[in-house]
Amino acid sequence: MLSRSTRKKLRKILAFAFLVYCCVYCANSFDHSTTGKSRLLPGADNLCPMESSASRGQRNEKAQNIFFLETSGEPCLTARQACSIESTARSNPYAMISVHMENSEPTRQANVKNERTSQRRNCAITNRLFQEWENNVKLVREDLLQHLKNTPLWRLQQQGRLNQSVHPLTHRSDAVRVAMLWKYGGVYLDLDCLVFRPLYCLKNTVGLVDFLPDWVENGVMAFDAGHPFLQFLMKYMVFAFKPEEYISLGPATLTDSIKYFCDRTDLPAETMLTCRNSSMILQTPQAFYAINNRRQNAFYHPEADQSDFEDLRFSYLSHVYDAGNRPSVPDKSLYGLLAQEFCPTTYSMALANGEF
Repeated sequence: MLSRSTRKKLRKILAFAFLVYCCVYCANSFDHSTTGKSRLLPGADNLCPMESSASRGQRNEKAQNIFFLETSGEPCLTARQACSIESTARSNPYAMISVHMENSEPTRQANVKNERTSQRRNCAITNRLFQEWENNVKLVREDLLQHLKNTPLWRLQQQGRLNQSVHPLTHRSDAVRVAMLWKYGGVYLDLDCLVFRPLYCLKNTVGLVDFLPDWVENGVMAFDAGHPFLQFLMKYMVFAFKPEEYISLGPATLTDSIKYFCDRTDLPAETMLTCRNSSMILQTPQAFYAINNRRQNAFYHPEADQSDFEDLRFSYLSHVYDAGNRPSVPDKSLYGLLAQEFCPTTYSMALANGEF
């Protein structure tokens, strides 16, 4: 039998151990990246179908490719761009995430002034991002237009038509994302997407919106390398390109291409479209664009509406419209609260400078 003094010491040790456990548990519960369970969003923490252990192991062996494009030629990201990348890394820790930044100086790029974001570039946040997530996020500085080589889109560059663009940053991004998907496959995300959940089940898909019938957007695209639709899309982009039209390589052309490729006028959600010996599926508006372009002010209201969190119940991510131009994000706004949970490092650093 233990002595009284020994029992007393043992009780102190157990009490201390319990206190440590509680502290760790509370800290992990607060950190979305540790538990995967959101404190803000209702619904499941993972929208992908359940996997067997064998298929999960096979998926982890071949990491998913997720990539972003920054076409301005600026040396650093804005805080909001960094937030998009951090949220993706936290929600997809096994993915290989690459950020491809144009390596030519902004002054060497014609007609870009009107397209630059109004947000200040932050090199400290940029450097911290790539240091903190160095295991699965990499920075690639390169001549982005070189990705168009050996694709139908190279014709736009050879003929000098891209240089005539009134919206050069947008048109370059629209073209390069499709070329890279065709060559390498994976998931492309705009730099104003805030990612909440794993994306590994997204395959050969784009997302519908709910403010226009049978209309898709190109802010999120996931395809296998060499998918036949992408070859068709690139050819149609060359045909449809108009230097003065903002979306002539973007949503309008993507929407028309799917209709022509699949020989249909309607675009049903969550229906496997089998077209020309290939297939694709269109996500519901809730998947990526639950809070659509016409409701973009919902992101910036000083006090978030609880119904907006409910709208994100079935969202992999949210495309945050006008994130590059809004002068301020109130801390209790929908965007502010989501940023605090899904990109806490970026948000706290930006807030210290008063600039998120």
